[in-house]
Amino acid sequence: MRVTDIICYFAQGLFYIKVETDEGINGFGECSPMQVDAIVPIIRTVIKPQVIGQSVFDIEKIEEQVMRKNYKISGQLLAMAFSGVEIALWDAKAKFLKQPLYNLLGGLYRDQIPLYGSSMSRDLEPEEEAAKLLEGISQFQFNAVKIKVGPRYGSGLPVNLDKDTLKVRTVREAIGPDCKLMVDGNSSYTYIQAVQLYEKISQYNLHHYEEPCPYYDIDAYIKLAQTLPVPIHVGEQDWNLFTFRDFIAKGACHLYAADPIKCGGISQAKRAAVLCRAFGIHYVPHNTTRGVGFAAALHLAASTPECNSYYEYSIEKNPLREQLAPKEFIVENGFIRVPEGHGLGIQPDEEKMNRLLTRV
Repeated sequence: MRVTDIICYFAQGLFYIKVETDEGINGFGECSPMQVDAIVPIIRTVIKPQVIGQSVFDIEKIEEQVMRKNYKISGQLLAMAFSGVEIALWDAKAKFLKQPLYNLLGGLYRDQIPLYGSSMSRDLEPEEEAAKLLEGISQFQFNAVKIKVGPRYGSGLPVNLDKDTLKVRTVREAIGPDCKLMVDGNSSYTYIQAVQLYEKISQYNLHHYEEPCPYYDIDAYIKLAQTLPVPIHVGEQDWNLFTFRDFIAKGACHLYAADPIKCGGISQAKRAAVLCRAFGIHYVPHNTTRGVGFAAALHLAASTPECNSYYEYSIEKNPLREQLAPKEFIVENGFIRVPEGHGLGIQPDEEKMNRLLTRV
């Protein structure tokens, strides 16, 4: 079964990939939608010529041809572009074999995944943020939630630790003592600022402290992991196997979160999980899409023993995403069941995709 075409669909925070084959079996994947204008040309001019005519079973060889031989443009953009194609290849392969994807990744280790409600807001007042989280808890019965703190990395905005502290305190008081609370800095702070913020909010019983320092600063994370009594969570920006190795092996984190739609796909994410097993830390595949990429991460978590923590579930409202949301996703009592059909276990609505998304 060989690849005959690769099609991109994108709009408003969605970026789906369709791989067509000569057997009439189509696979679907998803790329991170953060840089669509840059990723589409990479798929069309760099990846597609390397993949057309290849067997969908030869994922390792295809990955080498795309990711290693194009080392002059290696980086997160190339990894994000390849991620969607690689996931689609896995989907097509599993469909051909008439198996759920998790059976190709190690089998069904768990059939449901605990979720945490994830707010992406940085512009809400503390009371508004708390009300938003309470709405998500009421709708999905989450036992854990996450909020953003600090300005997003690269914004140039000053850090206001007192404002961040007020936000954490307000949310904790609203959700009560039993709901787990996580905070995500998205690379906002220097090492000393991250320590200072933790000292201000430690009384609010954090479940994890995510990416407080610049994502690449391994020395800062080693110090944080060794000195703060809270699990340190990193990895969503990483795409290089050797970066995985260094963060995990050098004790820079307690939770690692390589994202299948950013890091180069399912095979690369599975390698991160193996490293986590070797060093006794949790692997938590990052994904905030609630679409095709979300399904891929669920199959990864379902088949991987190290994925034994809460999994991110965006509570942001996106009307376009809701129109295309797979009906196979069922959330009950704060858990989501792993789709059981062939491949990813979901069937994207191509009629809606052709009508609502740009196709190239």
